[in-house]
Amino acid sequence: MNIFTRVKEFFMNLFKTSAEKEFNVDIIASDLMEIAQTEWQNIIKGRPYWISENVHTINFAKFLCYYTSKKTCLDLNVTIAGSDRADYINQCIKAMIQKSIRDKVEDACGAGGIIIKPNGTYNPAGAIDYVMPGSFAVTEKNSNGDILGVIFIDRKIKGDDYYTRLEYQHFTTSVADDGDNAGRTYTIENKAFKSQGSDSLGRSINLTEVPEWKNIPESINISNVEKPLFGYFKMPYNNTIDYASPEGVAVFANCLEELRNLDVAWSRKDGEVDDSQHITFINENALMKRDKNTGDKNRVELPRFVKGLKHGVDASNTIDEHVPTMLTDQRVADINSILSMISTKAGFSQGQFVLDRKTGIATATEIESDDSETVETITDIRNALKSAIKDLVYAMDKYCDVFFDMPSGYVNVLDEDVADEDIFYFKDLLASFEQDRQRAYQLMVQGVYSKRKYLKEYEGFNDKEVDEMFAERDAENASDNKDGLFNEE
Repeated sequence: MNIFTRVKEFFMNLFKTSAEKEFNVDIIASDLMEIAQTEWQNIIKGRPYWISENVHTINFAKFLCYYTSKKTCLDLNVTIAGSDRADYINQCIKAMIQKSIRDKVEDACGAGGIIIKPNGTYNPAGAIDYVMPGSFAVTEKNSNGDILGVIFIDRKIKGDDYYTRLEYQHFTTSVADDGDNAGRTYTIENKAFKSQGSDSLGRSINLTEVPEWKNIPESINISNVEKPLFGYFKMPYNNTIDYASPEGVAVFANCLEELRNLDVAWSRKDGEVDDSQHITFINENALMKRDKNTGDKNRVELPRFVKGLKHGVDASNTIDEHVPTMLTDQRVADINSILSMISTKAGFSQGQFVLDRKTGIATATEIESDDSETVETITDIRNALKSAIKDLVYAMDKYCDVFFDMPSGYVNVLDEDVADEDIFYFKDLLASFEQDRQRAYQLMVQGVYSKRKYLKEYEGFNDKEVDEMFAERDAENASDNKDGLFNEE
């Protein structure tokens, strides 16, 4: 166990113990999940437990997360409409998508999940926080494994001082007998602390002592809350590490052994390349040079590609040339076999990842119509992301009531009768750009696809150019109507 892991484990134990004491609650956590989460993060950061002097890592786990995130977020667009309030929430969500959604989905792929939550900031560019495992602790869940209560930690270091804020979100009234959450009260509590080191929370302080926290209330109760005021984006994989845990697992959690085997095979391939260089063997007797002053014999310093044959070895020939045989085809076949197993265990189609013989780089192949496993996995992750965004929109709607005193209004995402297809857009994994363009054009002609959206996404025009085109069209139409059929005045 490296120093980074030990420090992180110490901090987490401190966080959990202190949080339980301050709020008088029990945290739902297991050593197995904490060990696994730390292990996943070490792997992502290029520090897997199996690296050694002879084994280095190509960090394929990180590439797997990147690839999954890229395919999941392909042309992602969310349309929230219905009122001024909906327009504001739409601005926040679009800022999230444009700024960081790809990166955060990639983080979730490597950690098993991530919490997305409003932070009480009105500015759409900074209204949403992302909380990774290790920075939150679950205090309550229901029988379906849904998270109901969480303690979040926020820590700032200023000079020699450590400032820590604990935010506890939970329901304070019981669920109805019929299981309906409607009418429940939701409480958000905040406590701040100051210490001289990282090994304790220190003394309790007012939130106002930290400029970034001065507008955060110590406690607030929100009525008529149906679900927690955050979204948990959870990887849709079975958690076989801890069945009782409500948290998800990394996309590569089930193929750690294969990732190790891949690094071993890759390291052997690279080592073989180094060892395959031309070698010249020379009789040791031919390598001795007599010093003219002392008469002593000294061995001549040899280049790396020249080897001396020791006494007792058949060296009848003074010089012998040797060119080692490379087992390239076998090595590549072994690597591709491992990559295929990683693909399968991570939920992708066999052969989704291959070693390119020309570049020597492991890459992803294009998704074909028969790659059903890949399509299903990406679809499941997209559905999980949609669910988390819906929960986030619900939370932001409540924040508009409590923190921004914004007039109420219809929000399409919160209407169960509105189909996901009218809210979320993802690029078809199997369709090419041209196919997408033709389909969008047909839908536009039929009047069910926005002309503005078509011109921007498929013809490359920006908003200003589209506005000018529409204005010119409207002017021409107005002129035609004024002149009449026979240009009469």
